[in-house]
Amino acid sequence: MKSFCRLMFTILFVLAGLVHLEHRAEAAAVNPAEVYTYEKMQADIVELAKQYPVLITYKVIGKSEYGRNIYAVSLGKGQTNIFINGSHHAREWMTTTLNMYMLEQYALAYKSGRTIAGADVRTHLNRTTMWFVPMVNPDGVTLQQFGLKAFPSSAHAGLIKMNAGSKDFKRWKANGKGIDLNRQYPADWANIKSNPGKPYYKNYKGPQPQAASEVKAIIKFVNEIKPASSVAYHSSGQILYWKFHQTGALYDRDHQYAKTIGKMTGYSLVYPGARPSGGGFTDWFTDTYKLPGFTPEIGRYAGETSLPLSEFQTIWKQNQGVGLYAAGIGYSLSQAKSGSKVTQATNQTNDAVAKSRKLRSYYSGNIKSVIDFKVDTDFAKVYQNAAKSIAAAETLLKGIPQSDQNRLKGVLQEAYDHKTRAAVFIDTEKTGAQLTAMNSELIKLIDAGILDEHTVEAYHKISYQIKKAELFINKLYGPHVRDIAAEKYVLPAKITKETVIYEISRYMLMEEIQINIGDGKLDLVESQLAELNRLERRSAEIKEAGNKLYPGRYRELPGFEAVLAAIKQEIMKEYEALKPEVEQPEEEQVQEQEGSTQEVDPAVNTELEAPSEMKDPEAGTIQTGETEAETSQTEAVPESEEQL
Repeated sequence: MKSFCRLMFTILFVLAGLVHLEHRAEAAAVNPAEVYTYEKMQADIVELAKQYPVLITYKVIGKSEYGRNIYAVSLGKGQTNIFINGSHHAREWMTTTLNMYMLEQYALAYKSGRTIAGADVRTHLNRTTMWFVPMVNPDGVTLQQFGLKAFPSSAHAGLIKMNAGSKDFKRWKANGKGIDLNRQYPADWANIKSNPGKPYYKNYKGPQPQAASEVKAIIKFVNEIKPASSVAYHSSGQILYWKFHQTGALYDRDHQYAKTIGKMTGYSLVYPGARPSGGGFTDWFTDTYKLPGFTPEIGRYAGETSLPLSEFQTIWKQNQGVGLYAAGIGYSLSQAKSGSKVTQATNQTNDAVAKSRKLRSYYSGNIKSVIDFKVDTDFAKVYQNAAKSIAAAETLLKGIPQSDQNRLKGVLQEAYDHKTRAAVFIDTEKTGAQLTAMNSELIKLIDAGILDEHTVEAYHKISYQIKKAELFINKLYGPHVRDIAAEKYVLPAKITKETVIYEISRYMLMEEIQINIGDGKLDLVESQLAELNRLERRSAEIKEAGNKLYPGRYRELPGFEAVLAAIKQEIMKEYEALKPEVEQPEEEQVQEQEGSTQEVDPAVNTELEAPSEMKDPEAGTIQTGETEAETSQTEAVPESEEQL
């Protein structure tokens, strides 16, 4: 009895295991034992994305000529992209089955932690993302499998004509418009052989490269993901295409990869002649990106039709490791390229630092006197070389890993510092040259004895430019450089300004007095005349104080004084004619009144080291005229070209 119970328990256990395995088999999305249609592929893509949401995503990358979706499915988590596709040709739809089955089996292996063909699936999918376009030609596949009934009646006559009058589409190879998609890529397209010259069930290369919407979608997608290696599956013949115009090191590299795939699959390598017929996907990919692209022809030669379903299990055994091997190739090449990019970026960063260091002698080291403060041809050339080298380094930094970017940006900071200091020097020299030119123009007016509105305008412009120059000078690198720049540009301008400040103030005040006389504001005129007397005394005092510091540089201004005297004489004549007959204050009272308004003027300070420290009180204390402070703040001082 016990033996019977043990036997029944064993049977039940085995049956439970079989049921479990059956359920697992039913849970698999991709069934390679059935004709694999466009609709089945759509459903399986959605199902796999649900089962493996962290590992699998999908998107539509384009439409076929008849509006069917072209799907791209991603598998993996790595930054390096790999590209695998199938069904460029309609009758080769078993390559779609292989794409989808590979996708699912790799996902299962990743989840369970097992290997495939000796390769660790988790390692490969953590390093790379494998992109599949399982069905490049959904129209052609649908026509080959279902015939005319899957297409609008308006297209039937044309399809039959392209099929040489036959309603049997089992041999159909082209897309829905009679164009061979694997002859549509811009790789020696003009020299493609065996072209029928018109839409046909096979081999028509189209009116021009990329005429077919399906090929446009693939090229756009590949240019977006920039895969490091690619595999385009075709059928049939158990051969491997791998070469298209590679030479030298590229030939040797791809030949070694192809021989490994040949051993894995048992497929024979094809060695095309010197002028292979191009237009294929891997022809274009290899030629454009200089990266390996492989075209396996799966299954035993089946003639002009699809492979029998019985072939699939053998095909899977032959190709189960190919996708992972392609991923390994892509990752290795990507790492080598990344390492090379880091090296290039490092070298370029060091070059930028070296070139920028040469700027220091121009913006600081060689500046010993005012003669040295200049931007000559050599300075400008060194600056441009440094700027170009920095820009080149910045471009290379964008293409390397973030950790390397951060490290090299720290190194590049020295180059930025030198360039910024040089830019400030250049801006200061430019601003200082403008100040020197303005100073010369004002001196010309002084020498000519011209005191009018143009002279006042020139005075205000030079006042503003002095402040602007001082802003730039304060940003220069090194106190000795700042002192020299101030001596060269600001000091001469300030001396000119302070030489004429009280003459300009008197001129502006007398303009106000004339207006007030015309308006009959005689009480205000009287106080302004007292202020005018004070400014006349200050004209002499500031020159005396300035010449103690800089002998002979604060000149007398007989021309200006003659103009001012004439204006004052006219004012007094008008004022005397209008003022009422009142008792005039005694002379001592006038002097007492004037004396009571006098104050210590900060513009006269013989303890100051230079007139650059003097103030312009009169231009700021005239109550009825435009003040110096108001004029000097009418514009914002622009920053340097480095926006410091």
